[in-house]
Amino acid sequence: MVIPLRLLLVAAVLPVTALTVPTAQAVEGVQTLESVHVDNTPRVVTPRVVNGREPGTGEVGSLVYVQAGGIACSGTLVDATHVITAAHCVTTSTGAPLSASRVSVGWSATIFRSGLVMVPVTRIAVAPDYSPRTYVNDIAVITLAAPIAGATPMTVTTEAGSAQALAPGVAVRSAGYGSTTATGGRTDRALVADLTVIPNSVCSRTDKTYVVGGVTFTGLGIDTTTAVCAIGVRLGTSLLIDTCYGDSGGPLYAGNGTGERLVGVVSVGIGCAGFDDRGAELPDKKPAVYTRVAPYLDWLAASGVQVKETAPAAPLVSAARSGADGILATFTPGDSVAVLSYEAVATNITDPSDVGSCTSSARAASCTITGLTPGATYNVLGFALAASEQSAASVATSVTVGGPNAKPTKPRIESATMTPGRRLLVLVSASDDPTWTRTRIICRDGVDVYRADVTAGRTVMTLPRRRDYLCFAKSTNNLGSTRSQRIPVSVP
Repeated sequence: MVIPLRLLLVAAVLPVTALTVPTAQAVEGVQTLESVHVDNTPRVVTPRVVNGREPGTGEVGSLVYVQAGGIACSGTLVDATHVITAAHCVTTSTGAPLSASRVSVGWSATIFRSGLVMVPVTRIAVAPDYSPRTYVNDIAVITLAAPIAGATPMTVTTEAGSAQALAPGVAVRSAGYGSTTATGGRTDRALVADLTVIPNSVCSRTDKTYVVGGVTFTGLGIDTTTAVCAIGVRLGTSLLIDTCYGDSGGPLYAGNGTGERLVGVVSVGIGCAGFDDRGAELPDKKPAVYTRVAPYLDWLAASGVQVKETAPAAPLVSAARSGADGILATFTPGDSVAVLSYEAVATNITDPSDVGSCTSSARAASCTITGLTPGATYNVLGFALAASEQSAASVATSVTVGGPNAKPTKPRIESATMTPGRRLLVLVSASDDPTWTRTRIICRDGVDVYRADVTAGRTVMTLPRRRDYLCFAKSTNNLGSTRSQRIPVSVP
């Protein structure tokens, strides 16, 4: 008998949902949420936002706690009165929406569950064709009875922004109030998971692998048109960073500051961070599955969510270089839309909580990010603002603070003139910052080599022998060197 692939997948993939769940009739041969956790006893697996970090200031101002009957999930506030969460958090075993009276949403200014202020719910909307067996279309909208004072909604992605944010290998983040281990350990504080997007070509198969942080992950065989896989590995270790039980419905987001966008929803996974719910390590490491938001933009808008339908194209960060004051970012518009301002955001690649930003008027088209860590390397993203619309992020540029971010550009010898006393005057054009780059003139006569440093675009060097020389300019920084054209010089 041929068993549908999605039912095979369900047999292995368990929802990343609550510590306690309602009991239901189990289906023979199919592991559903209910059949696996029917005893209502939270077992502690490894941590889910397992091996996560505490959020930076204002980083999870949109994260909410969702209480639906006996299930605890997470969600994302996306406008004053709407929360996006996973469909399996707010539905019955048949996929029907729960009564709004059984659902409430909590938010805490301190990010602690003990400080949650709960808000009642007026409506539950579940994505069309949501399947409680396969978890396809695992997304829902909760309408609140009143706005949450103090919370900061997260902007929903555009289709273009989603494609860029969920490209293979891109860094994204999730957050939640769920378990910190596969066996059920919990923290009172919301945690953030720093993740890496797994290529669709791997996630859609079960026979392909992808390496993140030195750990090999195997695909899940999911439909990548509506879902995406992601996982993280803690720097310098083999510890996995993952979402876990209770994180279901929480955000998958990209960008920082005003460029932050909701791109996905925590959906399902096999165990947590490489462990099953009894604490046993799984031999085959799998990423977690997140429902993409972009395929549901029309439905979200129809459900009352304030979706941004248009936005300017992502700008080009035409230059991002380290200087004495930080990182200088220079912008070029991505299209003809009237851009009002730009924002540059720098994220420390080894410490994502270390973030800096700056804004620029459209006229200036450049700004300097200050307060960064000397010697650290940052990924720099640019955003364009037109009216009330924010662009997707630019392509990331890596910059090391206190040093160059690339090999020098090639210098050019503009002129070389012999003066009395066999002294050679050389004028050089070199555009790189002399703080990080050393430029020298080098002349060779086939036997000896003569060198002189270039200062303010010129140097004078003595060539003692009456011979023919070949001379060139060489620019060097700690990332490498480049050379100019060679020019002949004769000493009479």
